[in-house]
Amino acid sequence: MIRGILSGVTAMRAQVRNQEVIANNLANVNTAAYNRDKVVFTSFKDTLMYAMRPSAFPLEIGGMSSGTVVEAIETIHSVGPIEVTGNPMDVAFAGGQYLAVETASGPRYTRRGDIELSADRYLTVGDYKVLGKSGPIKVEGFETKSVREDGAVMVGDEAVDWLPLYEFADESALVKEGSSLFNPVDAEAVAVKFVSVAQGALEKSSVDPVVEMVNLIYTMRTYEAAQRAILSADETLQQAVNKVGQV
Repeated sequence: MIRGILSGVTAMRAQVRNQEVIANNLANVNTAAYNRDKVVFTSFKDTLMYAMRPSAFPLEIGGMSSGTVVEAIETIHSVGPIEVTGNPMDVAFAGGQYLAVETASGPRYTRRGDIELSADRYLTVGDYKVLGKSGPIKVEGFETKSVREDGAVMVGDEAVDWLPLYEFADESALVKEGSSLFNPVDAEAVAVKFVSVAQGALEKSSVDPVVEMVNLIYTMRTYEAAQRAILSADETLQQAVNKVGQV
């Protein structure tokens, strides 16, 4: 009965974290190039047991689970739908490549393509300077700015710099920072040889609101079921204590 209460508590805590992740996905449904997150669950007792003494607990005897815990939060690196905007500074990378941007912690990578011009004339994405062939891209003059399909940054009819794009052999090694930046950590960014971008278009969020709402309802039902299990175990324990006391 005590184990039943513990299982219910850990299940409720796991579903609270799951609800937070789903809520964050829904909050970023309109964020350009946002990749949805997913919670991965595991059994706490089984994980601890097999990690410490794997040879002493063969799988055939069954588990000794005391509930579910969150093992990891994984980012699903799928390319979102491409939306035509008509803005000459918007670019999309249908192949799932990444732009490099400058941050205080070093280079970071993003698939956002809503490029803007800062007050000091630098190209930025989400307030971070876009890195070109030789550093942050700065443009001068009052001519029309645009990005060509081959990644050339145009000021009027003149190419002033190019957008390098990058790929990663193992995207699961990327660590998400904020809503759209990725820290490569130990992953190696490989420059794309032949850059090709969709001009005047943006990659939208990969979040499907309908799917996330279904997941949210399922999470709430699971939380309520764990709550009822705790109440049931508590009532059973109370009855056992009272009857033993009477005997």
